[in-house]
Amino acid sequence: MAKYEASQIKVLQNLPDLEELENGECRRTYLYRFVNILPDQNEIDRIASSVSKKFTFSKELYELPEDVEIYASVIIKRLQNYEAKVSIVTTPPEESCVYIFGVMGLPSELEEKFGTVELLQGQL
Repeated sequence: MAKYEASQIKVLQNLPDLEELENGECRRTYLYRFVNILPDQNEIDRIASSVSKKFTFSKELYELPEDVEIYASVIIKRLQNYEAKVSIVTTPPEESCVYIFGVMGLPSELEEKFGTVELLQGQL
């Protein structure tokens, strides 16, 4: 298998703004279109929980008063056979590692689970 590169996705535009949610969390939502038909929502929910990610910042390495963990949960809502809304929810402030995960790491992980991403676009 060839090394994944974000440039393989046909369109990457309208990167979504960070939304602040009422519960104090923040979210970015992307629209994905896949080449293959998506499974049912129950299977999608199972996959979404498996691609959620925890980032750990060690106090020694980053000169922090204590170790810090940031959890980025992935929520995927099937819209049509080939399309899904993919949201990344985390506690604010959103660190750059979460943003980079959303635009670079997550697409390759979702391709492993659902097949080729045809389109990745931010929601307006």
